[in-house]
Amino acid sequence: MQKITDSVGDGGANKVSDVALIQAILLRTLKQAGIPAAASYLLNYDGDCGNKTKAAIRAFQADHVFVTSNGLASAPNARATDGVVKLDDATWEKLLEKVPVAFSDMRVLPGGKIVYVAATAEQLQRRISAVAGLTFALAFRAKVVACINLIHEGHGIAIGVCREGDRRTFQTQYDLLTSGRNVTSAGPGESNHNFGMAVDLGFEKLRWLKKNGEVVEKETSWFHVLNPAQKVIGSEELLFWEKMRSVGTSSPGLFRGPMGDRPHLQNWDDSGVDMATRLADLLTRSGTMRWRGARQAYSCDLGMGGEYYPVGTARQIWARQSTVTTASLTLARVAHAAATAASQIPSPATVPRGGPRIPPVTPPVTSADLTAMKQALRSEFELADANWQNWTPR
Repeated sequence: MQKITDSVGDGGANKVSDVALIQAILLRTLKQAGIPAAASYLLNYDGDCGNKTKAAIRAFQADHVFVTSNGLASAPNARATDGVVKLDDATWEKLLEKVPVAFSDMRVLPGGKIVYVAATAEQLQRRISAVAGLTFALAFRAKVVACINLIHEGHGIAIGVCREGDRRTFQTQYDLLTSGRNVTSAGPGESNHNFGMAVDLGFEKLRWLKKNGEVVEKETSWFHVLNPAQKVIGSEELLFWEKMRSVGTSSPGLFRGPMGDRPHLQNWDDSGVDMATRLADLLTRSGTMRWRGARQAYSCDLGMGGEYYPVGTARQIWARQSTVTTASLTLARVAHAAATAASQIPSPATVPRGGPRIPPVTPPVTSADLTAMKQALRSEFELADANWQNWTPR
């Protein structure tokens, strides 16, 4: 059981998290142990030490603290204070003794009032084993495991990797972007997830107590039971997210992503870095075209080694809807043909005097040519997707 930090009860310090924990113990402890219909000492918990909580503490003390060893008569107890629970005093010890085994390790985050049941070592190991079956950059995987271990060690919570929270293919990134769920604004190749250097960690199956003591058994990674609407993040929910992120960004050496993306931790600090620039670098090193990128917009030499032409966003390129135009493809072809012809012109000594130099002729660009170029651009992205392990953040 998590220890209280100060006194709880009549005249106590009554810190909200301490009160919530004592209330939860009284809520789950029956007045007559072993009798299913017996009432508990308290019917609800809320972190506020009101009259009902003080009365419940005194009722528990009357039954188990200020009594003789056989429980048949009242008796003083020098290690207890009437109406108050103090750390390691007789009342605290009896509370730990009488609470059911299933609730013998309850926790509450500092400053919070949602009490939860600590995860077992077996539950923790299942979370860690699941990480081994997911795709991450090798060094980053070790940091993810360290973060999971530290949160369990410090707070008894077994967090796990959310669905689609490990390495995402470019197609998965595109599917998330276009899903309408507003979970990402990054296109294919623009997320740290696409390179195994980011993780989304959540609280699936966290066993927490409702106000009436009922245990929630099927919480989701994103707290859909605690907060069904998910439109406004409540203070209690935010405490869990902030604790996970503060642990992850300390000892394991992880970094936060966007402030609103609460499950997200990543391998490096991307402040001041344009992900489109980094994707363009990988595209150039992975395929046959040269690329530039900035602010989610891309340009490319179309594989012809000359100027760069606008080709759209990652989302458009992946969907084979690049903004490459007939005019830009025509310019690229003409420039490429001229450069090729120039490289093949013999030296002036071998050219007949006054001989004509005929400019190269390129066929007109057709709709089929545009379609083929859009597919070629998509193919460049596919090559970068396959080469994800060679992406660099700088």
